[in-house]
Order: sequence, then C-alpha cells, then structure tokens
Amino acid sequence: MKDLKIEYRDGKLVELSIDGVSFKNVTAITFSHEVGETLPTVSLTFSPGIGERLAPARPYPENLRIIEK
Repeated sequence: MKDLKIEYRDGKLVELSIDGVSFKNVTAITFSHEVGETLPTVSLTFSPGIGERLAPARPYPENLRIIEK
C-alpha cells in the first residue's frame, strides 16, 4: 500500500481509497501501523448485499505508459 485516503465531512465518510481504488459502502475500518514496520494493515468491513463493493480505479498519470506502434 502506497496511498491511503480517508475523508470525512460533517461526520460522514466521503471517500476511502487505497492505491487509487475507491471503496463504497464500508461499514467499519480498522487501521494499524507499528513504528518501524514497512506495511500498515487495513481491514474493511462491508454489509452483505448492499451496493457495489469497488468503484473503478482512477489511474495515476505516472502509472500510464504510452504504447507506440
């Protein structure tokens, strides 16, 4: 995991994305990261049967490659 974004407005979750992948309908988030550890741990809980689980990722410009024919 390189990027984590959790945004709240007026006490409501507005955006949760990990490495450009947005997660919708999350009911619980658990995050832990011990000092000196290289990777944090994120656990997400979803209610079964409610809406989409994942939204399409928005590609980062630096990850796009130009393919020449």
